[in-house]
Amino acid sequence: MAAPTIVNALRQLLTARMPFSAMARADVDLIIDNAEIAYFAPDEVVLAPGKGIPTHCLIVKQGHVQGFTAEGEIAYEAGIGDCFPVGALLADRDVSLTYYSVGDTFCLMLPRAVFTELVRRSPPFLDFCKRRLGAMLDLSRTQLQQNYATEATAQRTMGTPLAELLRGPALTCSADTPLRDAFARMHEAHVGSIVVVDLGTDGERVAGILTRTDLIGRVILPEVPLTAPVSSVMTLDVLTLDVGDTAADAALLMAEHTIRHVPVLAREDGRTRVAGVISERDLFALQRLTVRQLAVAIRRSQDVNALASVAAEVRQLSLHLVAQGVAAAQLTRLISHLNDQLTVRLLTLATERFDVDPRSFCWLSFGSEGRSEQTIATDQDNGILYDAGATTQPRMLELAQWANDALAACGFPLCKGNIMARNPAWCLDYEGWERLFIGWIDRGDPEALLNASIFFDLRPLFGHTALAQQLYAGVVQRAQRNDRFLKQMSDNALNNRPPAGGGVVETLFGEGASGRVDLKMHGTVLFVDAARIWALAAGLDETNTTERLQQLGRAGRLPEDDVRAWVPSFEFFLLMRLREQHRRSAADGSQQDNPNEVNLGDLSIIDRRIVNEAFRQARRLQQRLGLDYPG
Repeated sequence: MAAPTIVNALRQLLTARMPFSAMARADVDLIIDNAEIAYFAPDEVVLAPGKGIPTHCLIVKQGHVQGFTAEGEIAYEAGIGDCFPVGALLADRDVSLTYYSVGDTFCLMLPRAVFTELVRRSPPFLDFCKRRLGAMLDLSRTQLQQNYATEATAQRTMGTPLAELLRGPALTCSADTPLRDAFARMHEAHVGSIVVVDLGTDGERVAGILTRTDLIGRVILPEVPLTAPVSSVMTLDVLTLDVGDTAADAALLMAEHTIRHVPVLAREDGRTRVAGVISERDLFALQRLTVRQLAVAIRRSQDVNALASVAAEVRQLSLHLVAQGVAAAQLTRLISHLNDQLTVRLLTLATERFDVDPRSFCWLSFGSEGRSEQTIATDQDNGILYDAGATTQPRMLELAQWANDALAACGFPLCKGNIMARNPAWCLDYEGWERLFIGWIDRGDPEALLNASIFFDLRPLFGHTALAQQLYAGVVQRAQRNDRFLKQMSDNALNNRPPAGGGVVETLFGEGASGRVDLKMHGTVLFVDAARIWALAAGLDETNTTERLQQLGRAGRLPEDDVRAWVPSFEFFLLMRLREQHRRSAADGSQQDNPNEVNLGDLSIIDRRIVNEAFRQARRLQQRLGLDYPG
């Protein structure tokens, strides 16, 4: 029996970390009572393949451990409180990595039989073992919301599931219901919409929707008789969400498609039913400043000063959403969508100012804006594709100069690399842009590869968008056929590795240690670059990193298990960058120095462990990329 002081020390060490902090005291005590402490000298082999199913689960008490592949690549790192080799123990198989101690290392050695007993009787332990990263992310979001100020605790947040926001069952009718009856039922129920449903063997299907705002434009002015069926005026192809989706999902859907009502579906026992309708008004109750309000303010702005004011409110909204725990992918898409609308409004003002036909050119967005992954500290990456038969480059450059300056006044700094539409190099006609892309693909030199990392995330934003879509489709097809170029892009991407060893790892595992890491260059960029290469190889014209990875997974071009780990890792790095940028803005109102550089010593224990796991996933992603494009 260990001395009480040792037992207390071990209990304190374990219960400060996941999953032990969520486990019953009796289960934690089971570990303490049955584990032995083993010492491993620096660089000593802790576990290695070829010895069958591991006899113990190891929990790092002091120091840390690295797992290497047969090729000598670091594939796993375990710090204080981490368990390994969980996958081998759950699957009753040999380990696939060779584990070495880094420095003097002490581990708790828990017999396999006790590990199996814990998996059986402790749901938190089982959940953590099966979805390590997801469990830690859940806890991180919970901690973030617990730290939010009084405003967030007084109201439900944008991360609230729609099931909790529905005010009652949806009002529904059949397609042949007379308009008089439909509007009468809406009036009696004091609701603004009625969902038109069909009944099938798998439950209800949304066939359409009729809202109070349809009354004037679709019924009164066209003089449609109230005896006509609802199907004659209802909105078809209705967008829906599920009860498990969040208020942020609804806000984004409403903003992107300019709608006010979204039917919410529930699926039970293989059958679908319309559980309710989430309305714009329901979202208003969550926060004083809404996405739609900002969108309306953008559309009504008549000058740059008004738009600059709205841009500041967009950044303020993003701060509240980060604090409320809204997922990074939703956040960056919301931010990018509002920034898109702001840019479109500026360009509308520009075309009026310079008397330019919007159909004579297309405004192109590149980089993070092209991927819809903008944070609040982002500069401009844009260009112009113009129709040589409808306008001229000097005229476009005049408009671009005004637009770039206006965007800078709205808080989007001028690009230090001068990748902006006002630069004649990036204000070209169709043939000019086509020559550029073909040259980059055919040459594959360092400059071409650098440009590929920016310009191959192209998204048309304003004007003659079909022209840009045609250009990009041709670019993707040409890149897909050029294996040499894809290999060169892969080699270039693999030159940028996630942190491993040295000060960063000491920060991740050391108690009270500190250090800084750029979570853009050595975090999100690793996922962005790999996803871009795989998407081009698959002929996908999608530019968003999460969507690229998920589409590749669904198409069978990437293992879906890997995608399920890579996407949250990428999005966590994205969220960390946003949080750091908001912290700096709150501290001094600026984004000086590197706004993506985080002091890992300032993070909570759980966030440091997630960072480490996310870096591990980045290494797995790069290993996969290296296997796909061997050197």
